Amino acid sequence: MSTAALAITPKGAAATPASRPNQSVRCGLRVLRALHDLGSNDEHQVSEVALTAGLRTSHVSRLLTAAVEEGVAERGNRHGAYRLTRHSRALFDGRPPPPAHPHIREVLTALRLETGLAVAYHQPGWRPGTGLHLDLVDAVSPPDTELHLALTWQAENLRHSAAGRAAIASLPPVLATGADGHYLQLPTAVRENIIKTLIAASRTATSQALATSVMRADIAVGILTVIGLPGAFTNPLHIQEYAVLLRRAAHRCAAPV
Repeated sequence: MSTAALAITPKGAAATPASRPNQSVRCGLRVLRALHDLGSNDEHQVSEVALTAGLRTSHVSRLLTAAVEEGVAERGNRHGAYRLTRHSRALFDGRPPPPAHPHIREVLTALRLETGLAVAYHQPGWRPGTGLHLDLVDAVSPPDTELHLALTWQAENLRHSAAGRAAIASLPPVLATGADGHYLQLPTAVRENIIKTLIAASRTATSQALATSVMRADIAVGILTVIGLPGAFTNPLHIQEYAVLLRRAAHRCAAPV
């Protein structure tokens, strides 16, 4: 095969469908490179990525969906926005991703064994223009791809996930804001229940989750989540046990090391 046949289409050039396997791989890598070049720590709209990668927007949209499913990209807080995961950023930066704190990993592993559920630890953050977001710090899950994706992926609207609801209820209003700067409000009954029980819940057709805030000196420094298949949450006693174990684990996460 000639060198010309392997050349990557320059930015801005007309894109052609990825009809061959090697083209599909190259297009996927171009999309990831575009996310990095636009700003590896920020989220970017599909149209921005498409322009930078020199590909059609519809094609890039499909590639980004696949990248999310494979865990190398994640949806941002804005509708239609994406960003690299911390592991993908490490590939482009040429250094391994920062390891989760051993103490956090120890707590997550213990909670996973105690509950039999998948477990994740997110750190809340805030940026101008994007508002509140949750960054995945570490996760421990069973070998179930769908469950792991449900654990690590956060809904575009944080009010739809247990981790997002826990963050909204525990953070001061100035931080619990969306990209438009408006306060992310929860239904009154939901907010009051989270404040009272310290537990937030969410459910989809394929999974159910409980989350709690990790508090240190009245500041939410993390969000701890357990998630499992709906069948694991049919017994109220089991749900109550998960909540107790979740709160205990949150206390251990917050303890000074």
